[in-house]
Formats: sequence, C-alpha cells, structure tokens
Amino acid sequence: MFSALRPVQDHHWVISIVLLILIFLVVVKWNKTNYIILFFNSLFSFTFYSGKFSEKRKIDLPEVLLFISSILGVSFFIFVIFNQEAFSILFYLQILFLVTIILLSKYFIEKIIGELFELNELIGRYLFYKQGILSWLGLFFLFPLGLLLYFQNIENSTLTLISIGISVLVYVFKLFSFVGLYQRNILAYWFYFILYLCAFEIAPYLIIFKVIKIN
Repeated sequence: MFSALRPVQDHHWVISIVLLILIFLVVVKWNKTNYIILFFNSLFSFTFYSGKFSEKRKIDLPEVLLFISSILGVSFFIFVIFNQEAFSILFYLQILFLVTIILLSKYFIEKIIGELFELNELIGRYLFYKQGILSWLGLFFLFPLGLLLYFQNIENSTLTLISIGISVLVYVFKLFSFVGLYQRNILAYWFYFILYLCAFEIAPYLIIFKVIKIN
C-alpha cells in the first residue's frame, strides 16, 4: 500500500504581512493610546473626524501607519480574489505597488485641484475623511475577509461580489454623510464640487471597471 504525502502550502509570507500590520497597530497604540479605539469607531461616529478637523491639519505618524496597513490589507484582498493557488510574493508586490501609485497619485492631484479652486480647507477635510473610510474598510473588513478566503480555500465569486458591494455601499453612504454635514460649505461651491466628484470619484472607477471588463 502506497501512502500519498499531502502537499503543505507555505504561508510564511502571509504570516509576515499579518505580523507587519499588527506591529504597525501596536506602534499606533503606543504612540497615541486612544487613537485606535477612536479610529475603529469612526465608521459609526463622527467624533474621530471632528476632533482631527479641530486640530491644525498635519500628517501624523498614526495616519501614515494606518494608511500603509490598509494598503497592505487591500492588496492582499485583491490578490486573493484572483484565486491564486499558492502565494506569489512577486505578484503581491505588483498589486501593492499599483494600489499605492493609484491612491497617492489621486490624492496629490486632488490636493492640487483644491488649491487651484481655493478650496484647501474643504478638500483637505474631504480627503482625510475619505482616506479614513478607505483605510477602515481595507484594514477591518477586506483584510480579515481576504485572510478567511485564503486560509479556508474558499472560491466563491458570489461572496467576493457581495463583500465588494458592501464596501462600495458603505463608502458611498459615508461620502454622502460628509456632504450632508458640510452642505453649507459645499453649496457655496456646488458647481466645482460636482465637477470634482465626476472627475475624481466617478470617472476613475468607471475607467478601471471598463479595463477589467475588457480584460
């Protein structure tokens, strides 16, 4: 009787990503005790953002670490939904690089547009709020879901579409909540803000969807 050896998949790269994200979260917790708790509740309460908006806006270390952690998480989720049988660090790094370039390019272009239309404060708050929502979804929703799909070997396109749909709905809902809170400021520049939304919030995702559909 012959015994067949069960192939064991090497997960050390995935574990390294998880540990790196956990280290970043620990550093954020150590740097600012209540920051993680406030950020975690930011999806359900505006307290976190109202406190940050009252401060003199500057990029802090916790924001950078949470942004990096969310990019790592989102990139891993995108990697998983491509149904890779084995973890390829090269393919993951390609996705990570692409996601980073897209988000940073979009951010800096939007900042420049805000300065051109003299909407620095409003656009600055909007970008921080939007990035906070994206970071929350990437870190606390998409990344854990990606780990579940990866380690359980779940290949379910319906579940993937539902998770993406939930993320999009939450993102859109939170953006509309921001518009509702700052409608007085936005109404004063309603034409530029609508133009801004069409150019930088709708058009890029339609182009990406079209490219994916063609491919």
